[in-house]
Amino acid sequence: MATYRGQGSDSFIIGSAPPNVSWTLVRGDTAAFRVYVTDAERTPLTISEWTIKMDIKRPSDNNNLVFTLNPAQTVDDDNGEFTVSITSSESEQLETSDIFDIQLSTAQDDIVWTVAQGRLIVLEDVTD
Repeated sequence: MATYRGQGSDSFIIGSAPPNVSWTLVRGDTAAFRVYVTDAERTPLTISEWTIKMDIKRPSDNNNLVFTLNPAQTVDDDNGEFTVSITSSESEQLETSDIFDIQLSTAQDDIVWTVAQGRLIVLEDVTD
């Protein structure tokens, strides 16, 4: 049995939710955004030491996977940054309210970290 030895409340909040992102894009367009990650001391992570994975799922279909992305650091990204991008053909498959999360993991999966989660807002394209 665990016993709290301090004074005051016996109820505590531990941990924190990952940032919640609303990603708005136009169906059929290419789209991208940059993610910045640091360690507990606010030092930028060395992105090459991590595997990055992003799943996009459709909650209306029992959270069926739409597709998986593998975001990566680009030449335009600085330390601790990587870019999430999709092609025009990938954005054609997306629907408003699709959900996603972005997960970083070390080579042996001894650390797995969800750095962001969110929902998509997909605008219909007007121009053919």
